Amino acid sequence: MMSHPLARHLTTVSMMAAAGAAGWLVTAEILEPPAQPPQQFQAAAAASVPEQPRQPQQIQLAGQVTSSSPQSMTMVGADGQSTTFRITPETAQIGLPGVMPRNVVVHGVIRDGVAVATAIADRAAIGPDGPPMDYGLPV
Repeated sequence: MMSHPLARHLTTVSMMAAAGAAGWLVTAEILEPPAQPPQQFQAAAAASVPEQPRQPQQIQLAGQVTSSSPQSMTMVGADGQSTTFRITPETAQIGLPGVMPRNVVVHGVIRDGVAVATAIADRAAIGPDGPPMDYGLPV
């Protein structure tokens, strides 16, 4: 029986494709990252290595106050992004006592994913719009 040249060519191409696919699979198995160790070993390793405390990230934003309460303040920055800050007893407020200004600059930190205000300043009370540095000092 005589085989057709096209059949031999297709057989050769099929064999080469199968060999290439097999080589790719073997390489993929070799290069694949090692399997994760069992969960119990990871938990033991995590318990034995103390986690380093993360340093709080410093932030400063300027914008308009949209809502406020004794515990929090929400503002919208120039970029249109809304940010809510937690207000603590340690939060310094620069401006008129007991009045939440509409246009503010907030200095703060992000602790555990929560923005905490360390200082809230009325823009009218700071910079060129603020009182002179000797304001209120005895003469």
